Amino acid sequence: MRSLLACSAVVAAFAAVPASASVIDLSSLNRAGSAQLVDGALQLTNTAGPSNASGVAGAGWLTQGVSTGASFSTSFSFSLQGNDSGKMADGIALAFQNVGTNVTGVGGGDVGYWNIGGSGSSAVGSVIRSWNNNQYGLSTNGVVQGLDATPFNLGASNNVTGSQTVSYNALTHALTMTGTLTDVSTGITYNISDSATVDLGAKFGSTMYVGFTGGIGGTDADQRITAFSLTTAVPEPESYAMLLAGIGLIGFAARRRKPQ
Repeated sequence: MRSLLACSAVVAAFAAVPASASVIDLSSLNRAGSAQLVDGALQLTNTAGPSNASGVAGAGWLTQGVSTGASFSTSFSFSLQGNDSGKMADGIALAFQNVGTNVTGVGGGDVGYWNIGGSGSSAVGSVIRSWNNNQYGLSTNGVVQGLDATPFNLGASNNVTGSQTVSYNALTHALTMTGTLTDVSTGITYNISDSATVDLGAKFGSTMYVGFTGGIGGTDADQRITAFSLTTAVPEPESYAMLLAGIGLIGFAARRRKPQ
């Protein structure tokens, strides 16, 4: 009985080990296109630079690849602010891809997410669009059309903040998103969520790059990622050592109780 209790305690302790979480220093992201570091935030696009009807895009990527074979969760916060001259544009995306860390996609309404590095529909991620589009949701095919309608007009608001947590289950291939959108002009916060199924390993191979994209076109916005963290669901190596050591002690105790 004592052996069973001890074993249960070891397993419980192992299960209780927290996931490995890492707060990402935004200055460590590799920036491409119009992206720059401003006041500690990743500014993907801005209102001071030139607008371009054909689109401007910025991106920031983790320089180390993330395993597609392990479950993970990433959280981030953001701000989207226009210059009050009209509807702000065009949006941002959390993106997963396997092209590289010095790439962007098509700007404007494609928010730097479509055709990343000239790779067509390779991206998977969570998209937010403003201007007249006003959509959000998970995209598994690199495109930004056909998403859910936002609960208020982001473009007309000209001032939006929010946060998202996007999680991936490597066993079931379930991709989920929960988050908030706040209309700063009214102070009202809305909850958003979405889910999809995608095998990231089959799409990208054993590793992928994680980062953010943003785009503007004929109308612009200051679009920033203000915080970013990544949590892996795989216990640390010392947790495995603790489990094995505990099982070994239990086995040793059981052998000592055997009749001589």
